[in-house]
Amino acid sequence: MASRTALARSRDSESAATRQTILAAAEELLARGDLSIRQLCTRAGVTPPTIYHHFGDKDALIARVIDDCFAVFDQALANRRPPTEPVEALRWAFDRYVEYGLAHPAHYRLMFQRCNARPATPAGLASYDRLRRMVAAIADAGRLKDGVEEATLACWCAAHGVTSLLVGGYFPADDPAVALLRDGLITQLTTAPGDRRARRPRGQKGNRHGASRIGGE
Repeated sequence: MASRTALARSRDSESAATRQTILAAAEELLARGDLSIRQLCTRAGVTPPTIYHHFGDKDALIARVIDDCFAVFDQALANRRPPTEPVEALRWAFDRYVEYGLAHPAHYRLMFQRCNARPATPAGLASYDRLRRMVAAIADAGRLKDGVEEATLACWCAAHGVTSLLVGGYFPADDPAVALLRDGLITQLTTAPGDRRARRPRGQKGNRHGASRIGGE
């Protein structure tokens, strides 16, 4: 019995190692452009049936690679402590978003700049929800001028647009335009401390129309 258990564990370990090898090879090929099953088999040292056994099909494999990228991105933010003041936390998140994209351009391109994109992955949706909760905290503090959904999507669009241009090398990260856009966005969305003219937040319980757009969709 003990030998059977050890054999099963060995097979599980080998299976997990094979999956990781395939995922790593697929990520590298995707980062370079696109992948084919033939290219993937050559790079990972496996056969097509092995890939289909572990992932079902090519689209499911790509979705898993993208989901892993989002999970790493989200964990990178979770491992760092934002400011306790909600508006400053949003400013901090904007900077961390840009920072991550510049530090991991291959991951960023996979997450947001793919062709033939599929619906957002679970980790991608979780990442968007992290941003939404930061915006909701501003609303809870009475400092959000617009609805949570609209403000969340506006923040995502602004951060995504700036990061895409920086990753593409259109201008340097220390260009004053980056801070100008970030601070202008926050000024437009929020009120000053003690200012009670914030509008009643709208859409907090509505469908998350912005979430379906993350991941380049």
